[in-house]
Order: sequence, then structure tokens, then C-alpha cells
Amino acid sequence: MTQDIQLLEKALTHTAQLLGNTTPGQYGLPTPCEDFDVRALASHMVAGNPYFATLAGGGAADFGLFGQDNIGERQPGEVYAEGVKEALAAWQAEGALQRHMPLPGGGLGPRLADVYLLEAVLHGWDLATATGQDRAGDPDAVEAVFRRWYGNYPDAARPQTGLFGPAKAVAEDAPVLDRLAAYFGRTV
Repeated sequence: MTQDIQLLEKALTHTAQLLGNTTPGQYGLPTPCEDFDVRALASHMVAGNPYFATLAGGGAADFGLFGQDNIGERQPGEVYAEGVKEALAAWQAEGALQRHMPLPGGGLGPRLADVYLLEAVLHGWDLATATGQDRAGDPDAVEAVFRRWYGNYPDAARPQTGLFGPAKAVAEDAPVLDRLAAYFGRTV
């Protein structure tokens, strides 16, 4: 198993645990990701697994996955964990880790596996913050995301993707994941 797959597995397993600790009574809570309450964020996170699994296999992006209820009456951690198995299998296929995200203006952006890792770690932080869980994340996955992304996604590029707001201030001695969250527009 490559280091990239191991990091994805660690991040996704940690995120599944966070979702597993999430209760229906928390669904209406706001999250640091302004577009989502806890239930909408959980549904978005669950949709990320088949979305990125399809991309890992060379398929086209299916944004429709994000516009539906991906949890239903099930426990979100259980649904997410099922998707993790399929996603990890897709990332182990030959060539999957070399695929890059196409940029809106043309050309290639970051590796899709790096985007997926960022999604799991950052949305895990969002969920942990909203539900009062430990938001430190898996240390290896957090360090990898920090090295690959922090300082490499300038505010000027953010409007083109619409994925992240401008970086926000945070103490330099804040935990690594808090610094990363602020870098991607979250209020810490």
C-alpha cells in the first residue's frame, strides 16, 4: 500500500469516527463551512466518497451526488464507512493516484488524491468543531495536507474555484489543523 493510500485511509477512518459520533440531535447545528448545517455537511461528506472514487477511476465528475440526501434515516458514520471501502479500492487502481483535477480555465490543477485528502481532513475539522469533538485530526494526514496545501493556494486563485474563502487570521502557535482551517477561510 502506498503512502498516499495509507494517508487517505487514516484521514477517512478518522472522519468516519467523527461522523459515527454525530447524532440526529446535532443535525441542525451550524458548521464553520457556512453553506452547511451538520446534516448537510454529513451528507456532503458521504457524497464525497463515490464522487472521488469515480474520479479515481477516470470517470466524469457527478456533482448531482452533492444535491441529494445521502444519509436518509441511517447513521452517517455507517454510510460514510461503507463508501470509504469503495473509494480506497478505486484509489488503488493503476494510474488513479496520478490523476489531476482539471482547472476551470484549462490545464491541470492539483492531484485528485490530494484534493480528496484535503476534503476529508478539512470537513472533518468542520464537523468536529460543530459537534464539539476533538478536532485535531489524524496527525499524519493533517501534516501531509498542511505540507501540500498551506501557502500554496493563494487568495487570488480562490474566486476561480469558489471552493474556499480568503484566508483568515489565526495565531501562529495555533494547532496545525486550526491554522490550515483558517488558511481555507474558516473562522477558528
